Amino acid sequence: MIVAHNPGADPAATGPDGLWPAERLLLTGIRVWGRLRVEGRCPHETVRAGLELVASPRSAALFVAFMDRYERACLKPLEVHCPCCPGYSADEQRLVLACGVGPVAGDIARRLLQPLVSDAAPLLAIGRSLNASLAADGLELPVRLADEPAEREARVLH
Repeated sequence: MIVAHNPGADPAATGPDGLWPAERLLLTGIRVWGRLRVEGRCPHETVRAGLELVASPRSAALFVAFMDRYERACLKPLEVHCPCCPGYSADEQRLVLACGVGPVAGDIARRLLQPLVSDAAPLLAIGRSLNASLAADGLELPVRLADEPAEREARVLH
C-alpha cells in the first residue's frame, strides 16, 4: 500500500469537499485500513469497531468483507492518503464510487474496479450489499454518474 501523509490535516476534513457522510465514512475506513496495513497491524477489528460507532454491525462487517475481498484480488498496491488528508487518490475514489453506483450501474462500477482487481464481480456483490446496509442505517451513498447537476444542466440542449 502507498500511503501519503499530511500531519497537520483536520480529521473533519477527510477527503474533498462535497462528500456525503457515507462516502466520508467509506473513505475514512479505507484510509485507516491502509494505515494499519502499512504499520504491519491487522485492520479488521479496529476498522470494524470504528465503523460500528457510526453504522450498524452489519455495515461494519460488510466493509471488512469488502476490503478483505479487495486485498485477495488486488492487482497493485492501493494508493491511500492519511486518514485526515483533504485529498482523494484515484484508487480511493474508484472504491467509494463503485460502492455508490454498483446497485444501478454495475457495468460502470466494474469498469471503475478493473484497474484495481483481477475479478471485480465478487467485490461488486459485496459493495452492493454494503450500499444497501448503509442506506438502512440512514447513510445513503450517492450515485455519481455524471458531473455536478449545475454542469449537467448547462449542457442540456432544448
